[in-house]
Amino acid sequence: MKNLFLLFAGLFLASTGSSQGCLPQGITFSTQAQIDSFHINYPNCTHIEGNVKIYGTDSINNLNGLSVLTSIGGYLQILDWFPSLTQLTGLNSLTSIGGDLWINSTYLTNLTGLDALTSIGGNFAITHSNSLTNLTGIGSLTSIGGFVNITSNYSLQSLTGLNALTSIGGELYITGNYILASLADLSGLISIGGRLTIQCNDSLTSLSGLNNIAASSIDSLVIIVNASLTECEVQSVCAYLANPSGTIEIHNNATGCNNQQEVEAACAAIGIENITKKSAFSLYPNPASNQITVETSSTQTSGQLSISNLSGMQFITRQINESSKILDISSLPNGVYVIRMTNDSTVEVSKFIKH
Repeated sequence: MKNLFLLFAGLFLASTGSSQGCLPQGITFSTQAQIDSFHINYPNCTHIEGNVKIYGTDSINNLNGLSVLTSIGGYLQILDWFPSLTQLTGLNSLTSIGGDLWINSTYLTNLTGLDALTSIGGNFAITHSNSLTNLTGIGSLTSIGGFVNITSNYSLQSLTGLNALTSIGGELYITGNYILASLADLSGLISIGGRLTIQCNDSLTSLSGLNNIAASSIDSLVIIVNASLTECEVQSVCAYLANPSGTIEIHNNATGCNNQQEVEAACAAIGIENITKKSAFSLYPNPASNQITVETSSTQTSGQLSISNLSGMQFITRQINESSKILDISSLPNGVYVIRMTNDSTVEVSKFIKH
């Protein structure tokens, strides 16, 4: 009888402990046995209030023991190297993470298992996960509260899996993914909350996919050291260059996106909306052989005027001090040129052909 009483008492305490608050101090899993026994040790636990770490080098091969989880209040970290853990199956009921999601795993081939996840309250970082070829498995994810850092995933070819993502609360940082060929899967993204950084993605040829990000949600722009990147003239970038709210750094990409002048020229050439303002200047004749006349708006009466080729080499610079200019271009080699007028508050860009 005494033993029976103790058994019931133990079950009661375990049950009450879980229902009153599941693991506010968080939990770390480093063995398969810990994962397998989770639903036994915490039978009523569907929401972990604290942080969750899956960490170590032991032979974890599946997360099926965590299938009862629907949400995590803190962060979820999946770190280190489990040769047998190639998917995240077992987290299929997880719909939200209150804190960060950090993944650094050598052997994960995709993110299958996070299919129900719709929101991450903190940051999303996936780095040095060198077996990932895409991000399939997070197709329900629509919002991330903090920054997104996708860095040094050397087998990553596309961002498939982020197709439903519409908002990022912080910086978007995509760097060092050497065979990443496309950003097309980000076409649903309409806002970020900080810097847009595209860096050291050697196989990336175009920024297509970033078109729909509101330029007003970008606070600085970094596009550097992308060896194959030739097409940067997407709506979000062009609109930001027309009305920058912070710094601009564009260099060491392929021709067409090798500097700010090249990108602005490409934006103007294809008529991207907002690359010039309603107050933008006009010039004539175009094409021209000997001289062009530049007529500025009433708001652009001071500042600097420059003419450069598509490689960014400047040929003419002068201060703006009157509303109409006649510029001698007879000494310029034949070709396409960018004319840029700037002052403290506006940037106006156009192009002309010298023949």
